[in-house]
Amino acid sequence: MSYSRAAEELSLTQPAVSAQIRSLEELIRQPLFDYIGRRLYLTAAGELLQRAARDLQQRLVNLEIELTELHGKLQGSLNVIIESSAEALIPAYINQFCDRHPDADISLHVDNHQHLIKRLHDNMHDLAIMTMVPSDQGLQYTPFAEHQLVAVAACSHPLAEAGSLTLHELLEHRLLLREPGSGSRQVLEDYCQQQSCVIRHTRILGSNQAIRHALIGSADCAVLPKSVAEQGIASGDLRQLNIEGFPIKRSWCSAYQRGKRLSPLASAFLDELHRPPSALPSTD
Repeated sequence: MSYSRAAEELSLTQPAVSAQIRSLEELIRQPLFDYIGRRLYLTAAGELLQRAARDLQQRLVNLEIELTELHGKLQGSLNVIIESSAEALIPAYINQFCDRHPDADISLHVDNHQHLIKRLHDNMHDLAIMTMVPSDQGLQYTPFAEHQLVAVAACSHPLAEAGSLTLHELLEHRLLLREPGSGSRQVLEDYCQQQSCVIRHTRILGSNQAIRHALIGSADCAVLPKSVAEQGIASGDLRQLNIEGFPIKRSWCSAYQRGKRLSPLASAFLDELHRPPSALPSTD
């Protein structure tokens, strides 16, 4: 529902997308969108075309499955979406998988937790990697790796030299947070709620890497994925804080729509994710 987002997805310019939509509207002789204010809304014709497009997409997936089974060899394309916090985790799995199956083509998309779930329901991706899988969204999921969140601050921060701290003491300082809809933010907020704590002082930044850089030399704190925090700790810019009950531990899960027929390639990649941890690099 956005020309600019569509252009980004397709690696096209926005005028090129607009021209394609105009051509399609001329072909079917009906408008696809109503333009109200700055928002797009599908017309009745647009809804029919969207439904047909999704049906065609699934038929092509089924065709790929059947051709792969006839060929007896893993090949084709796999579309995977992950939460941004998994960017340090998943590439190792993909590289190892593609080394064994050179005819496999894996496309990786990164988004926040909220957008990921919507895109999965819109059948835009075969598999998703996320934490905090909602129980009411009809998703089939399996945990496969541990996900840790740690509290960090600049080495010059007053808490950097403190001993054991409580969560209440951490929350007296301003926290740099991801945007609403982020999985790591949701994990932190749920944990604080379980501990009867309220996050009051915040500033929002759009990525974990932006938060890591913003912490350097600041009076703020943050709770980041361990893999991100370790980059700042290794460089000497950040210090991990000793907060009681930390690190917050959750699981990375593979997920897909319940009832979806997975391609042989998707099933094989799921097997890759759930291999014994000793066969892969550290996933902290």
